[in-house]
Amino acid sequence: MEKKPSEIIAEFLNFLETSKNEYESAYEEVGREDSKTQTFIHDIELAPNKNERNKVATKFQQSRKRRRKAKDRVQLYEQVHNFYTDKQNTSLIKALRRLQNEQIVMEKYLFGNREFKNRVE
Repeated sequence: MEKKPSEIIAEFLNFLETSKNEYESAYEEVGREDSKTQTFIHDIELAPNKNERNKVATKFQQSRKRRRKAKDRVQLYEQVHNFYTDKQNTSLIKALRRLQNEQIVMEKYLFGNREFKNRVE
């Protein structure tokens, strides 16, 4: 047996939680990069010369690339995040946690040291 059922359930629950965190951190990163846009535009507008304007434009380009990567991560995890945070799915997630706990108990029994107690003397 490669993995116990409880381990598979735990991995799935962990994936849901990780996806939620990944989505939220990527979403915040998109917001941070968006907030830099106006600053870059003003810096380009007010640059004293071509070299300074090019430096700001390069920083702006790098910021947009970071934003694109973060936005791609947002889109990658968006459906899983929506599923995990949907109120209608809360009972399902709780049921999976209960199932995991019950499965752990059963696995401890099945794979632990079992003893037979003779009832007849």
